[in-house]
Amino acid sequence: MKIPKNIESHLLKQLSNLVSNEKKERMKRLLNSCDINRTLIGDLLIRSLICQKYKINNKEIRFIYNKSGKPFVEKISDFHFNVSHSGEWVVCTTANFNVGIDIEKVSEIEGFKLAKEFFSAEEFYDISNMNSDEKINYFYDLWTLKESYIKTIGKGLYTPLNSFSIKKESRTSISYKNIPKNFYFKQYNIDPNYKLSACATRDEFPQEIIIKDIYTICQTIYKFESKEKINAED
Repeated sequence: MKIPKNIESHLLKQLSNLVSNEKKERMKRLLNSCDINRTLIGDLLIRSLICQKYKINNKEIRFIYNKSGKPFVEKISDFHFNVSHSGEWVVCTTANFNVGIDIEKVSEIEGFKLAKEFFSAEEFYDISNMNSDEKINYFYDLWTLKESYIKTIGKGLYTPLNSFSIKKESRTSISYKNIPKNFYFKQYNIDPNYKLSACATRDEFPQEIIIKDIYTICQTIYKFESKEKINAED
């Protein structure tokens, strides 16, 4: 979903009450208001999907983390998810198998230098033979693809970016080295200024992206809170 440009303070406070105390503390440590909004909305986006899928109250949702910091939902072992945010966008992917997603805003950074430092020799060679415009786009293609893989396996910084190679053969064909065979990749067009890549342990990607807004997300969360109140009264 695209983050609203202006979230009023009273609404932000109201939305913050829907996340855990641990998440609130994490948000307090963030200095940038945009980072706070992205973190909050990412959490709410996942909560709304869990409420909708399992018909449970938001208050019942508790996140736990592995040693590398990858989150899971306590007591729901078949629900896997991943969240990413950059600039104006917050995105997520869910499945009953391991998944990862990464979105990055394309900007005029020193991508060539970063590629030399973080990418494999094969990847750096491919970028070296491109013109400046191609380099920027291909850099973000590879960066998001590689990040989506690392987030899928849930090992974070324990897996160096240059320990495996990814090559974009064409618009839809992606090859790789030093990655197990049961990993699959897909890229989506969400915004001309962004690159979005997903990875999964099954080749079962949705064909299209579902774009939601903050009000729909909140309505879903409140809907199941209201149902619980009605059942309690019955």
